[in-house]
Amino acid sequence: MESQPIRVLQIGMTKNIGGLETYLMQQFDHLDKSKVIYDFVNITSEYEIVFKDKILKAGGRIYGVRSRHSNPIRHYWQWIKLLHRIAGDYKAIVLNSNSITYVFPIFIARFFGIPMRIMHSHNSGFEQKIGIGKKLIMAMNRILLKWGATDYFACSKLAGQWMFGPNSRFTVIPNAIDCDKLKFDEDTRNKVRADLNLQDHFVVGHVGRFTFQKNHTFLIDVFNEIHRIQKNSVLMLIGDAVEDLTYLNQTKEKVRKLGIEDAVLFLGMRDDVPQLMQAMDCFVLPSRFEGLPVVGIEAQAAGLPCLFSTNITREVGITSLAYFEPLNNSPKQWVEIIVCTCKNGKRKNMEKEISNAGYDIQNEIRKIENFYITHGHRKI
Repeated sequence: MESQPIRVLQIGMTKNIGGLETYLMQQFDHLDKSKVIYDFVNITSEYEIVFKDKILKAGGRIYGVRSRHSNPIRHYWQWIKLLHRIAGDYKAIVLNSNSITYVFPIFIARFFGIPMRIMHSHNSGFEQKIGIGKKLIMAMNRILLKWGATDYFACSKLAGQWMFGPNSRFTVIPNAIDCDKLKFDEDTRNKVRADLNLQDHFVVGHVGRFTFQKNHTFLIDVFNEIHRIQKNSVLMLIGDAVEDLTYLNQTKEKVRKLGIEDAVLFLGMRDDVPQLMQAMDCFVLPSRFEGLPVVGIEAQAAGLPCLFSTNITREVGITSLAYFEPLNNSPKQWVEIIVCTCKNGKRKNMEKEISNAGYDIQNEIRKIENFYITHGHRKI
């Protein structure tokens, strides 16, 4: 009789297409589902998660738990009822998170006997100011994790040290991507540029939701300097606000005040980022902090010169296309780097460099499968 695949319960998929969601689906798409399959818990079940139809069609399961922000008592009670019903089907539960303010699923999973209980850090800073209340919650959660978690994962060394502590032990899991979908293609570039009427433009690209972390106001200052010296330049902004419209509105107002509305494209949430990257000429990510941004790896895979802030972990610099600049340098200094890196305008296939750095999903997914298979028979 054939053995059943190991089922892993993943938490972290939301209604928005972001870096974390993209990361999870990259793995889901490339798993050998005869060996390992991911199921998902939607912890804001008042909304549907992205990729729902794709997950269900491929044999994955999706469970729903009410948001703890809308109804905390119901949220925790639904978690208890859910794990009481399904825990026996799972060898692992993984909480993918940008902070340590919420660890309940890992804590409760120990009570229900799930052998592997993994906390996975995807960030290296807070998107909002943290008050005394949240600091106390975080201190308590670190204690709960020591009791509840069996393993710590992180997308980078910086993300792991930030969440788990500078001397903690954790495993870095690369944000691997499908290089084949992102490798440079001249025909795709020409089609996308024609569709967006960008044939004769210099296109600066950015992918990221509108939050404090992503630092759009500085990006607009940088682009304004580019546009001042190169009138055919265009800034392509991919991403949207997530509930809080503050930063999106601030960005639009700044664009209006600078009089560059015709040169800035607000494209919103998109599911064709690989194709849009083909149309770009460079990629700029001036974030105030990041775990390890998937879009930074994707942009390099697309053959784009990339300029990152030095606040982002240097681990993202996996190819010769990555450059770093401090945020306390002026926009003009950023532009000088962009001009220098984009001089020849030639794009090349970066598949080998990406794979050698350990970020090709075709290779990395086998290592991830092996982890679950090897550790799936632990005793609690």
